[in-house]
Amino acid sequence: MATTKEKNQDSQEKVKDAYHLAEEATSEAVSSLKDHAKESLNEGSAKVKSATHQAGNMIKEHPLLSVGCAFLAGWAISKITK
Repeated sequence: MATTKEKNQDSQEKVKDAYHLAEEATSEAVSSLKDHAKESLNEGSAKVKSATHQAGNMIKEHPLLSVGCAFLAGWAISKITK
C-alpha cells in the first residue's frame, strides 16, 4: 500500500508535468500569434506602399485636379470645424 508521502510525491510530479505542458502550449500559441501578426503587418505594409505609389502616379498625371481636390478638402474641413 502506498504511503501518504509517495502519494504526495506522485501528485507533485503530476502538477509539474501539467505545468510544463501548459508552458509548452502557451509558448506555441504565442509563437503562432507572433508569426500571424508579422504576416499581417507585411501584407498591410505592401498595401500601403501600393496605395502610396498609385496616389503619387495620380498626382503626377493630373496635377491641377490634385490641387483642386486638396483645396476643396481643406475648404470642407474648415467649414465643418467652424
